Amino acid sequence: MSTHHLWGEARGKMFGVLTCLTDENVPVTLYAFSGQYNGQWEVEGWVPPLFDVGVFHALTDHQEKEIKNFGKEIAASQPHSPAWLALRKKRRTLSQTLMKDIHKLYRLTNFRGETRRLEDVILHGRKIPTGTGDCCAPKLLNHAAKNNLHPTGLSEFFYGKQTKSGSHQHGQFYSSCQEKCAPILGFMLCGLARR
Repeated sequence: MSTHHLWGEARGKMFGVLTCLTDENVPVTLYAFSGQYNGQWEVEGWVPPLFDVGVFHALTDHQEKEIKNFGKEIAASQPHSPAWLALRKKRRTLSQTLMKDIHKLYRLTNFRGETRRLEDVILHGRKIPTGTGDCCAPKLLNHAAKNNLHPTGLSEFFYGKQTKSGSHQHGQFYSSCQEKCAPILGFMLCGLARR
């Protein structure tokens, strides 16, 4: 995996490492990247996302093309004209529907062996932020729980060109985010006992 693109326009990315023990106390180290890595959801040697990638593509590929086509039509339309406003509304509606359908694909497993849909874990019917479940910690903990591994340590760090906002800088370690991770980590950690 080349890291060259992390220094360009795509900017850097969060990476995570989870150390674990098997039931026989054999050490295991898991690795994750947030979201996609250079356009790929799955990379050999790294934990997978919280959904079936084949099902994800079957759901999204056509609709994402449709959304991009709306974007092209919007760009070619007179700003704030009735046609421009109508196209923007259609694109927004399609995007919101697609995001709800994508969230239905996510499955979270905790250390009690319980598996739930993402939308069933978010409390009080709160809106699910885009990217929830794509961060390193949820991916790592989900994989550990599904494979009966016992976490002993977790670290997340940013590698590459800093974010446009400057909130994440190369080589810095960060705790799990409040917006996307905090609402789901409580469920994911259920059943995790100290060893």
